[in-house]
Order: sequence, then C-alpha cells, then structure tokens
Amino acid sequence: MLIDFHCHLYDEPGYGEALAETGRNLGVDRLCIGGGDAQYGLAANAEVRRQADAYPELFVPFAQVELGVDGPTTVERYRRIGFEGLIVCAPPAPYDDQAFFPVYEAAAALEMPVVFHTGYTPPAPLDRAKGVRSVHARPVCLDTLARYFPALKIVGVGLGSPWCEEAAETMRHHANVYFDLSGDLLRRKGADFFGRLFRPAQAPLWQDEGSGNTWERVVFGSAVRHEEIASVERDYQRIFRSLALGQGDMDAVMGGTAAHLLGMTSAA
Repeated sequence: MLIDFHCHLYDEPGYGEALAETGRNLGVDRLCIGGGDAQYGLAANAEVRRQADAYPELFVPFAQVELGVDGPTTVERYRRIGFEGLIVCAPPAPYDDQAFFPVYEAAAALEMPVVFHTGYTPPAPLDRAKGVRSVHARPVCLDTLARYFPALKIVGVGLGSPWCEEAAETMRHHANVYFDLSGDLLRRKGADFFGRLFRPAQAPLWQDEGSGNTWERVVFGSAVRHEEIASVERDYQRIFRSLALGQGDMDAVMGGTAAHLLGMTSAA
C-alpha cells in the first residue's frame, strides 16, 4: 500500500484533476489532500471537499484549521461533512498554548489525525499581522500535546527541520507522535543522518510507550507539487536502500502506518 499523508491542493484551475492523474500513474492508493491559507497559494477547504467528492477512491480530505480563530465546533462541523483529518500551520502562539487545547480535544474525541506544520515557516505578507513566528512551530511543542492528549494522533511534517533531532526525540518517546520526511529534506540530509537519528537507543534509562522502532512512526509525505511527488518517493526509496531497511519498516513508512492512522486496513 502506498499512501501520501501530506499532499497539498493548490488553488489553480485543474490542479485536482492533475493531482489525481499523477497519483494514479504512480500507483498511489490514497492521497491525503489539504489546502490552507491563500497567501501560500493553497486551496480553500471547500475546494478540498469538492475534490474529495470527485475522487472518493483516491483523495482523503483534511481540513485546514486556524488556531486562535477556529474552535471545537468548527472541528465537529468538518467531521460531519466528511473531513477525515485536520491541518494546522503558522500558529499565532506555540502549538502547546492552552488556548488551542479545545481544538485538540475535539480532534482526539473524533479520532481525526492532526497534521502540524513543524519547523521553519516560509515568510508571507500577513506574518506580522497574524503573529507568525517559526519558533511557535518547534517540534518540542508536540511533546506537551502528546503528554496531555494521549489519544490524539499527532503528525509533524518535515521532521521539524531545522530542529530534526528535537523532532526525532519527541517521536521516540511518544507512541502517538509521527513525522513525515517531506519536501527536499531527504535530499539535503542524506542516509547517514537519518540512520544516526533513528538508531535505537542502546540502553534507555527508562521505558515508555514510544520506545522501540522509530521507523514505525515515520510516514511517507510529499508536500510538493504533483509533478515532484515521484521525485520525493524516489528519495525515500534511496534512503531505504542506503540504510538496508527491512521490508517491514519500508512497508510501514510507505503506507502501513498511515493506513493505521486513517483507520484503514493494509488491504483496503
């Protein structure tokens, strides 16, 4: 099974159709599509829902939620109209600010995975007005959420770059924290970097629910335009070969873990 857990829907005529064609040509079973803020060129939630209706066998719709503006009733409404997960980015305060907790509580109760843009946030014209700071999206903020909301399915993006070690440690210690390696991260860092970062601890000082094989909580995500998805998939496969990763780990990264997060079976 091949699932792209982090796929952008751009606000361009015909983009959904082109994305669906690319996915089919690559043999992708599901693409978790999400829009976002117009200043980043992304489609609105309504268009995400429309495209999911047009390609129900392929697209899994995720709704963008604006932290500090949207509340739990918004999350509940998105679930009622068929969204299966949420996306949050560019928060006006750190992700673990208590003002955002009602959103996370609702997502956990509704079993909706939440994709968090972690790490560096690209600059945009409204950053100052919205209080956007990259430090608000440091992956260590997800540590707090994992402690307070153990039922919440937390998925960070891009391994929180440039705070990759912080992201890996957070994922290592919490069974409900996952990360993708999206964008050009795999190309920039190389196999040795990930081999060291995800190597099992030799003698942990304590055991927790997250201890064990870190690769089992890495998911395939592209976060690029549809023309570049194949390139990102090749980057994942290159890293797998370089590290001589086992077939079970590769299967988990490329679809098995995502299927679990979505409540699917691996044969679906």
